[in-house]
Amino acid sequence: MTFNEAVRHKKNILKNSSEFTKSLYDYIIIPEIEEEGKRYIDEFRKSYSLLPEETCKTYSSNARFKVLLSVKDSN
Repeated sequence: MTFNEAVRHKKNILKNSSEFTKSLYDYIIIPEIEEEGKRYIDEFRKSYSLLPEETCKTYSSNARFKVLLSVKDSN
């Protein structure tokens, strides 16, 4: 999906998720290509609060994205 579609999808997921679920998981927009997604996730985890969501665009070679459900870091 495009970045804008991924943003809409993420908003819809968040709207329909319980507060408990939101406290356990992050919903992250990542590049669709697996290797690019892994590189972005590594960077995301290093600087979670500082990384704007749009940053994932720079990691994608085909401008296609997906929403990933990730367990929140317990630190």
